[in-house]
Amino acid sequence: MVRKKLDERIRTLLQHSLRTNQRSLLLLVGDHGKDQVPNLHQILQRTADQSKTERISQLSADSVLWCYKKELGFSTHRKKRMEKLKRDKKRGLAKQNAGGGGGATDRMDNFELFLTNSDITWCYYKDSHRVLGTTHSMLVLQDFEALTPNIMARTVETVRGGGLVVFLLRTVKSLRQLYAMTMDVHSRYRTEGSGEVLTPRFNERFILSLANCRNCLVCDDELNILPLSRRTLNRLTEMGLESNGGGG
Repeated sequence: MVRKKLDERIRTLLQHSLRTNQRSLLLLVGDHGKDQVPNLHQILQRTADQSKTERISQLSADSVLWCYKKELGFSTHRKKRMEKLKRDKKRGLAKQNAGGGGGATDRMDNFELFLTNSDITWCYYKDSHRVLGTTHSMLVLQDFEALTPNIMARTVETVRGGGLVVFLLRTVKSLRQLYAMTMDVHSRYRTEGSGEVLTPRFNERFILSLANCRNCLVCDDELNILPLSRRTLNRLTEMGLESNGGGG
């Protein structure tokens, strides 16, 4: 598989966040966004290792917090994953994938290594109060429709300064579709006798606030940057140019 070159603005964002001790936010839009989490974790580790400050370099040894509603879509149990891999090999599926779709196989191998070698804490959204007081270098928030402001506040506060917060969103054709997404929390305010339709204000306000966030990028599931905020993109481009000029 041909490796794609990473957009330097992503690396610049992580470097700036580590240098200023601020969290960075990354929205991954697409059905295969989880496959990019290992890559982002590796970039964060390398960026931290290259930093001069001892406080920042400790980031690389910290854990990942992965929060979700009910179903991950994959097994976190190493023995079960190994048994499934053996079954696939016996049935010839692994070999078929390797011959017909090397890109998908490489992503699976990369994700498998990430699950095996990383210190990951798995947490249901309903149990998010249990992570209060813990510290992590990276947070992954799956199942965007199940998020509430309280859950977001609890989980994001566990990420240390210089860490990364990743939101995994399903494929949407436009931001307007995301604005109108029905959130789980809306069901609490519906009654059979009421014909009123709730307007999902949280989604729109949250996305609009991200457009004004200086430490946020929106990418698709191949890490191509989407132009949610041109002001932020221009700023990161200028910072990257200044960094390269200073280094030379």
